[in-house]
Amino acid sequence: MPTTPDLADLPIPFVTVTNWVRAARLCGIDIETIFREEGVDARNLHPETATIRREPMQRIMERCVEAAHAVGSPRHFPLVLGETFAFEYVADVETFITTSATLRDAARALEWIPPLVNPYMAFSLAEHGNEARITLLYNLPDATPERSWHFTEAVFATTVKFSRLLLGGKELIGRITLRHPAHADSEQLAAHFQAPIEWGSPMDALWFDRALLDKPLRGAFPVLHEQAAQRVVQRVAERVEQALVAGNPTDPGHQLVDQIERAFQAKPRLLGLGLEALAEELQLHARTLQRRLKEVGESHSAIQARVRYRLSQQWLKDEAMPIEDISERLGFSDRRSFTLAFARWSGLTPSQYRRSAS
Repeated sequence: MPTTPDLADLPIPFVTVTNWVRAARLCGIDIETIFREEGVDARNLHPETATIRREPMQRIMERCVEAAHAVGSPRHFPLVLGETFAFEYVADVETFITTSATLRDAARALEWIPPLVNPYMAFSLAEHGNEARITLLYNLPDATPERSWHFTEAVFATTVKFSRLLLGGKELIGRITLRHPAHADSEQLAAHFQAPIEWGSPMDALWFDRALLDKPLRGAFPVLHEQAAQRVVQRVAERVEQALVAGNPTDPGHQLVDQIERAFQAKPRLLGLGLEALAEELQLHARTLQRRLKEVGESHSAIQARVRYRLSQQWLKDEAMPIEDISERLGFSDRRSFTLAFARWSGLTPSQYRRSAS
């Protein structure tokens, strides 16, 4: 199987910088000093253009949690960060969410979080019996619960905030499962979410009544909703292009392949929708895309297979994710088709690979 570009050092769009400053102020934290000591230049922190690397952001999060404890703040920093989050510099995403006809419709916005906010995060919406769940995944091999738990709690606080807004103040969440163990601020989380929390679980997920996905929302506004969606799709395309140009401005062939892989990574549903859907996502004509790939010795099917293989390896390591779910997310028609493809790539069936990985 051909290798793929290493995505472990992608810059993160720092559109949330004002959110971090606001949360730090509420917790009594001197975040300016933390930024400076972690090498973040305050002169280049405009939210529309600023980026930050993964490791400095990790350290800043950990230091903010420690600083809140040190100053005796009654607030838990990740919760404050999540609760105060607003799509200030990607306002069309918020417009899209708040004008959605149903929660299922609003869930499309989860696809836009990686390219617009954090390329290392991905979300999965799954339905099982009477329950549905939103699962948070990390596209990194070292995203252990010990390193990622702060961000998980912040993201879940934001998700719950917007769900309450859509449901007119009603609670969406029935229960929460978290991979990390309980900690010193666990009671604050339970009080904030007002839902049972299962610590040390196999997955980070918000669980709720499946029927709520298709319950009509009072704030539906189809015209504004569609306009916002069109603008966000354009913004996502621009973000991807900016990242590609910054990463390799001299190799247009590599840029195109990288752009396709990142599009598949950010929106796995594209993997099963064919060349025309991919071309539309990239704002190209299907024939143009096909021709440009041929010029650089690539094909849609080859790139599709590489990304499917990479994502399947990652998701199979999560033992709580059913193989049927993985097959569906990767765009296969059924589990048998996925099993045959995975065996062709790796020499193992998905079940065998999962056992060997664990």
